Amino acid sequence: MPIKQSGKRLRVPWRGVADDKELPLTLPVYMAYCAVAGSLRPWNRLGTKSIITLVTSGDFYFPVFAEAARFFASQIWQAQMFHGNVMEWSDKNNFRHQAEALRDERAILFAPASYELQDDDRLLSDAVVQLGPRTSRHAEAALRRAGLPVSRESVEMLLTEPWSRLSRAFQDRRQPLQALHRLRSLPKPVVVSQPKPVQPLPPRGPTLSDMHGYGSLIEWGYDLAQDIADFKNGIIPWSDVENGVLISGPPGVGKTMFASALANSCSVPVIYGSASRWQEAGALDEHLKAMRASFTEAKEKAPSILFIDEIDVFGNRGEKDRNSAYMRSVITALLQLLDGFERREGVIVLGACNHPDLLDPAIKRAGRLDRHIGVPLPDAAARRRILVFHSGVTLCSADFELFDLATEGLTGADIERIVRDAKRAARRKSERLSSNHIVANLRPLTKLPEAYLRALAVHEAGHAVVSAEVGHSRVSAIKISRHKVEGEIRELGYVEYQPPAPQRRTRVFFENAIATFLGGIAAELEVYGSFTDGAGGADGADLNRATDLATALEGSLGMGYTLVAGAFEQSETSNLRLYLPELRREVHDILETQLARARSIIRAQRPALDAVADRLLEAGELAGDEVFEIIGHHRRSVVSLAKPLLRTAP
Repeated sequence: MPIKQSGKRLRVPWRGVADDKELPLTLPVYMAYCAVAGSLRPWNRLGTKSIITLVTSGDFYFPVFAEAARFFASQIWQAQMFHGNVMEWSDKNNFRHQAEALRDERAILFAPASYELQDDDRLLSDAVVQLGPRTSRHAEAALRRAGLPVSRESVEMLLTEPWSRLSRAFQDRRQPLQALHRLRSLPKPVVVSQPKPVQPLPPRGPTLSDMHGYGSLIEWGYDLAQDIADFKNGIIPWSDVENGVLISGPPGVGKTMFASALANSCSVPVIYGSASRWQEAGALDEHLKAMRASFTEAKEKAPSILFIDEIDVFGNRGEKDRNSAYMRSVITALLQLLDGFERREGVIVLGACNHPDLLDPAIKRAGRLDRHIGVPLPDAAARRRILVFHSGVTLCSADFELFDLATEGLTGADIERIVRDAKRAARRKSERLSSNHIVANLRPLTKLPEAYLRALAVHEAGHAVVSAEVGHSRVSAIKISRHKVEGEIRELGYVEYQPPAPQRRTRVFFENAIATFLGGIAAELEVYGSFTDGAGGADGADLNRATDLATALEGSLGMGYTLVAGAFEQSETSNLRLYLPELRREVHDILETQLARARSIIRAQRPALDAVADRLLEAGELAGDEVFEIIGHHRRSVVSLAKPLLRTAP
């Protein structure tokens, strides 16, 4: 039976290939080949199209690495599609390099230590990767491949001799043993130490005062900075300093930048770790060594902050799959490193993740990462401050309105990208960065027609009127958008509610909530005779929320026609309605009853609905107090409209 292959080569070339000795490479080129292949593991797939920049250190010699890179590229790119695009970034000829790379859609570019990569260079590259150094493993593999004995003296020579001397000694026409003897017979070059030029200190980077939109996390950071200062001054022991926190939020909100700002504000070093980076170290033993090494480094530099990114990758020990044994060992090791002050005194662990619910509960227990702080998407005010931080440009009020609309739902990283694009546009025109460049690089906006805005205002006013009449929750704000981001589906209006006061959560409480959810649909039906598709379909749509709440009421809370209750999982509600026709009918009856009730309220309070919609259409946004003042001024006295219909058992 034929064996199916993925088309992917061995991840590293020094672990034995059947025809390894037939590779047309000299000994130093083979060592460089190992370093290149190790750094380019993710792109080691046949036929891939990539432009990669390898950032080198001082231990680099372009002729050797260029030959190694060409051979690596020839193995994954078909020969007819590869024209030798292995080049070196320099202050000259970069335009030609870029043109050739774009022509073939494939290239390996080396950035010497003396060359500073520009933004345009990074944009051209699909990835910018640090080129790993030559190691003893590379030297040993090269010696074995050449049929030479592996000795400490030979390995040391291959690691310490300059690449240029290795290249001249090991030639295709010369036997490797002869080349090795020639190197040994010649004295090593004397390296004259040159005084290093004094480099200006790099900027410290942001501090907590530069961070915007992080909510209570900033307050926690200031408290930690004060505690560390008190600890350094001998005022408090380390046991009084909080030793860890778990922060979560969507990608791009700036969790890594917060770690840097926190370290700068606390005047302590930050050690960056990553669950996925530790795992890349290799097998289980190497994985655990890499993880322990980060904790050891943090302890040696204490007091310090150890930032663990993607900590949710560890998962949960309760998961059952083919990797469960491996991950249980990793999580157990992490718990041992986290547990107690004696193990990591002087080290604050800052864990960051996107999905905190996936994390093992033991990691979040007291003494480990027991404090959890969520980082929301930045609001309009925070987004404006983020813009000023990255650009130094303050927009006028009219531009700020467009900026708020175009950046709604964006993260700090998204806004930084907008500023970067605006700076590039200003450079291309030889102009100073201004608000015009910022606005020009925002997502395109489409102005909504007046009739559409009127329908939005009616819908949102319907929620407010029904909410006020049933007394479910007090409205804190109501808003509609006058523009729409092109090519994007998003809410164009919303009503914010204050948290309801503590009360008995009876069936009437939930029926009032359902009626409030259906208030927008009821208003559209009364005014226009129909409602739009935006009321349902999405998870957060009005009709979806009302349906899920009605399903819980009938299917799990024991408040329907039966006292039978069960655990409520929102993800399972659609299956419950699909496979239980009786439950589906009961949910339909609840929705129909509450929609009729909401429409009755709208009919009775039509003057209040129209007044709120008119004012909202004029202002675009209303505070809760103003909404209730308008409703109170136009409200008609009606008997028992807010009371839900009584139901009797069959």
